[in-house]
Order: sequence, then structure tokens, then C-alpha cells
Amino acid sequence: MTDRLEAKLGLYGVFAVSVGAMIGSGIFVLPGLATKIAGPAAVLAYFIAGLIIFPAALSKSEMATAMPESGGTYLYIDRAMGPLMGTIAGFGVWFSIIFKAAFALVGLGAYVALFGDIPVRPLALGLGAGIILINIAGAKTTARFQSTLIAVVLSVLVLFVARGAGEVDPTEFEPFLPHGLKGLLSATGLVFVSFIGVTKVASIAEEVRNPKRNLPAGILLSVGVMIIIYPLITWVMIGTSGAEELAETVTPMSHAAAQFMGTVGVDIVTIVAIIALVSMANAGLLASSRYPFAMARQALAPPALARVSPRSTPTYSILLTGAVLLTLIATVPLLELAKLASAFQLIVFSLVNLSVIAFRESHLDWYQPSFRSPLYPWTQIVGIAGALILLTQMGIVPMVGSILIVAGGVLWYRLFGQSRASKESASLDALRIRDTDRLVSLTEAALAHPGASHVLVLSWRGMKRRRLREMLQIAADLTRAGGRIDISRLDRGGTGDDREEQAWAIEIEAIAAKVGVELNEIIPSAIREDHQKRIDENDIDLLLAEMPSDVRANRPFVRDLRWMRDNSECDTILFRNRGLSEIDNIVIMGSGGPYDVLKISLADRIAQREDASIRFVHVVNEEATDAQVASIAEYHEHLHRMIDLPTESRIEPAGELLETLARLSRGANLVVIGAVATRFNVFADLADRIAEMVDAPALLVYAKVSARKSVLGRVIEYFIY
Repeated sequence: MTDRLEAKLGLYGVFAVSVGAMIGSGIFVLPGLATKIAGPAAVLAYFIAGLIIFPAALSKSEMATAMPESGGTYLYIDRAMGPLMGTIAGFGVWFSIIFKAAFALVGLGAYVALFGDIPVRPLALGLGAGIILINIAGAKTTARFQSTLIAVVLSVLVLFVARGAGEVDPTEFEPFLPHGLKGLLSATGLVFVSFIGVTKVASIAEEVRNPKRNLPAGILLSVGVMIIIYPLITWVMIGTSGAEELAETVTPMSHAAAQFMGTVGVDIVTIVAIIALVSMANAGLLASSRYPFAMARQALAPPALARVSPRSTPTYSILLTGAVLLTLIATVPLLELAKLASAFQLIVFSLVNLSVIAFRESHLDWYQPSFRSPLYPWTQIVGIAGALILLTQMGIVPMVGSILIVAGGVLWYRLFGQSRASKESASLDALRIRDTDRLVSLTEAALAHPGASHVLVLSWRGMKRRRLREMLQIAADLTRAGGRIDISRLDRGGTGDDREEQAWAIEIEAIAAKVGVELNEIIPSAIREDHQKRIDENDIDLLLAEMPSDVRANRPFVRDLRWMRDNSECDTILFRNRGLSEIDNIVIMGSGGPYDVLKISLADRIAQREDASIRFVHVVNEEATDAQVASIAEYHEHLHRMIDLPTESRIEPAGELLETLARLSRGANLVVIGAVATRFNVFADLADRIAEMVDAPALLVYAKVSARKSVLGRVIEYFIY
């Protein structure tokens, strides 16, 4: 079973999916509501909304040709600004498209009611289940179904405009702005949801033939068609029915058709409305189901969601999305949620435009779109400004809802994705490139540093003598001449029996004497808060502790140890010991984030004392270009020149990070890993998983203060990590 999707969609398939994701509620439901808010100016509201969406369409077209993969908005924002922002976008867009699809299916009720008294929600649930089955059948089946629907709908819309244009009464547009500019902007914010499907086709880019041509052509063609159709149809509706009448109906197109097309015309329009709303829901499910799929492939969602069936469809992702869709249909009033979808999409489209700026300004060699947005960056700036202006007109409920969705995305990332996801992004690459000289300088200064001045070694009850001896050996290697080494035990109950403590102290003195380590102080067992206080009061600059091999069996100790790591004002090293023998080869692993000055200086200190060689290991994404690999190799070259020991460099692209790191570290006696502290993943973060995979003992280095950047740089790194 492969995890790749087969490319089956041509230009018309792209156009059909894109238009199908738009056409529906925007034509058949919202014109009445927009007219109630803005009067005849609802025609202009549709046009303005189309203009505001156009920069995002251009931006997505550009990024889609550079990255023709499933995921769309999530993928682009993730690679431009990192997994946190990508998770927020993927999380929110997924929900907003489902909201709109569910809204479309429930919106069928008003039109179905024109044929008779049929229960709305059971019908919507049945249609939703049918759409789920169609999507599971495959994108090609979905595209054929979508193409047929769109051909029928567009034909009837053209007929509607052609027949109604001659019946339009110009006096129905007076006054044009009865509710002023505020009413116009409020209506524009409402109808914006009509256009949000135009860029959703990018989420199935992996399934498009010749994506460098068909994606931008399909996206721009569909937005161009709809920016004409929406205002034209609204113009006919208002001109034939009057703004006041139109504002009071939830079936505006059928109401208008009754004025000039007769009973048969009304029936045709009603049937087409049902078809169009089904089409929109189908396109919405098709696009939204690719977001969990793409997030799972980036380790930001459970891996089962990335599985692809023999029909080349992400079945589990479709089933999850479909379950949410059916739940919303059955339980939630969706008109306000349509506003919520519109409000969040305004935020996302701002991020889409910002992503193009991030890619362009990063000057990355691998970013080579075949289509480039014109008038850069002004196109993107106008799109961002327009979206933010509309956002202020959406009302308090959509604003609060958008904030809650953002918070949900942040929480999901912190709880699930942070320790699993690759931190690579265009913004992070740009920061690395600009920081190389500064980091080289800081590393050079750190290598000249004589070592830690005061080290606290923490043990635990029952630690074997051999483990204590190896811990003291590491501590001695890391301590400068004349520095101090203290040792204590981390105990949840504090100081134990005096005789037991004395016996332990005597044992420690004997071990220290055997390995030639002079101890400054042997401290009785203490709880974590006492140790933290001692660290702060005695200017201890390095905390060294062994992480038990069975982490889950020693939860209390591990929890306290990580609490100290997070709350003590010193650097921390957690030692994952597999039996430390003679140290003659040390591996330093690249973290994927800003290079960690501390881990390099500590590894160099140990290598100098043990007369060992150093191997720099860095695994990059499979899609990394030669230029990206070259930039890491250049940094390694700087390190080779600074370190007065035998060194080697291993840089390798790979899809399986952990397995590749384990292979590249074979033969080493000690592995040094730069780790990122995460408060939520208490028992297993990425550094732990790497340490478990390698055969050698591992030092997990947590730097309390590392290579300080500007305030802006730290803020940016917070959001892109």
C-alpha cells in the first residue's frame, strides 16, 4: 500500500473542483442575506470579495507550482513559517471547509421544501453519506461526478442571466447604498465565504496531471469566472425581484426565477440549486479530507490518516472528515458557522499571502515556482490589508470563534506535534543563513571556554556503582581545571535515614577516588525544589543526571528531573547510558533547528579529555536540494577548522529520520544530541526517541541560554517551531 496519490486530474477537473467548492450557497442562499445587509450594493459586495480573494489565488497558484503535493494551505504555511503556523492553518481550514460543506447540505432544505414536505436533516445526512462513499471511490470518480455537476450548473446559470438580463429594472437599484459603507463591508465579509473554495483545489495538487500548468490555470480561471458570475446573478436577482423582497427569502434564485422563467424555470433552478449545493459539499469533503492526510505525513496527526487505499484515496482521512461532517449536519445550526468559516479564512488567506513573501525573501534555491505572482509584493500586501479590514466587519462571534480555533491548533501542536514534526521552514532556513557568521563566532568562543565551573551530579536510589562511576567520569570531563563537582540524590521524600546517607556518602567517596575525581561536596538526598534552590544560590552552571533506561517505570523521578530542567537557571544534560566504555568516537547530531553552540562545546570538551574523534551527523528532508545540503556542509567545515581533533561530516537526506540517525551513529561510543524542552510531552520527546534508537550512550543537552537572538528573532522562532 503506497502513501502517494495518483495524478489523474486535468485542467477541467481542477476547474470543476475549484468552482464546485465555491458555487452553491454563495449563489443559492447568501444573496438574500447580503441584500438584507447592504441593499442593492450586494452586487458590489460580491465583486469586492472577489478582488480580495484574487491575491491569495495568485499566491497559491505560485506555491502550488513549486510544491505540487497534497495539503494545500497547510503545506505552504508549514513550509514557509514552520509546523506551528502550519498546524493552526491546517486545523482551522479543515474545520472551516467542513463547516461550509455541512452548511451547503443543510441549505438544501429550503429548496427541497419547494417540492414538498421532506425532512431536511435526514436528507442532508443521507446525501452526506453518499458523498463520503463517492470520495472513498477515488479522486478520478469524484472529478467525473464533479465535472458533470459543474457543466449542468454553469449552463443553467448562463441561461438564468441571459433570460433575466432583459427583465432587470434599473430603479430597483436606487438607493444603491442604503446602509452606507459599513453595510457594504459587512455584506462583503459575509459573501467572502462564497469564494473561499477557489484555492482549495491546491490541497489535491498531488493528484493533478501537469500541475505546473493545470493548477494555476484552473485556479485563476475559476476565480475569474466566479468574479463575473456572482455579481451578474445577484444583479439579475435584485433587478427582477427588488432588494426588499429578495432580503426576505432564503431561496433567492428560485424567487427571482419565478419573476421571468415561469413554473418550469423555477423547477429547473431549484433542481440546479440542489445539484450545486451537493457539488459544493462534495468538493468540500474532497479538499478538506486532504488536510489530515498531509498533516499525518508531516507527523502532525496520527499516522493512520496518511494511509492510502489501493484506489489511491486517503480512506481514513476521508472517514474522519466525513464523520465530523455528519455530526455537524445532525447537531449544529450552521448559518453562524458559515460566518465563522469566512472569518477564519480571512486570517488564513493573510497567512497564504505572507507565505509567498517568506519564500521569496528567503532566497531558497529549492523554491522554483513555474508561475510567479505579478506585482510582488504589492499584490500580497493588498490582499493581507483587505482581508484584515473585512475581518473587523464580521462581528464578535466569528472573531471569538476564530481565536478559539487558533488556540485549538496551538494546543494540538504543543500536545501532539511539537516533538514529532520536522521544524524545517523557509523562514527558519532564512534565519539560519543570516545567523551563520554569528553562530560560528559564538561556537568559536564556546570552544575556547575551559569548561563548566560548577557541576551538580544527580543520582537516584538504587543506581549501580558502575553507573555512578561513569557519571562522575562525564562530569570530570566537562569541568574546568579548578572547577567544582557536587553530587546528590533526587528523592521525592527528601533526606532519608542518616546512617543510610552516610553509607552512601562513603560509597561515593570510594568511587570518586577510584576514577580520580575530586568532589567538592556530597549532598544528602533532597527533593527537587531544594535542588533548584541550591542551583540558584551556588551559581551551578551545569546539571548532569542519568535518565533511567525504563522511563515509564520511573515516572516520579523522570517528572521531577524534567521539572528541574525547566525551572533551574542552568544548562542540563540528561545521560541515557547503555554502558559507557572507552570514548574514542563522539557523534554530534544536527538538530534541524538553530545550531546548538552548547552541545558542540561540551562534546569538544569530552573529546579533548578522552583524545577522541568527532563525527558531525545531520539528516535532512528527502526533498532537500543540493544547495541546502551544501549550506550545512559549509557550517561543518567551519567546525572542522575550529576543532583541533580528527573530525568527519555525514550529511544525508532520508525519509526515516530515526533509522537514518541510528545508522549514521554506528561505531560511536557516545552520542551528543541537542534537545528542545517540551513541557507537555513528559515521557517521550524527539530527543528521547533518538536516544532510544542509537546503540551508544547519549547525552541530551538542554541549553538554558543558547546563542541569544534579537527579541524579534526569538518571537519568529517561537512561531516557526
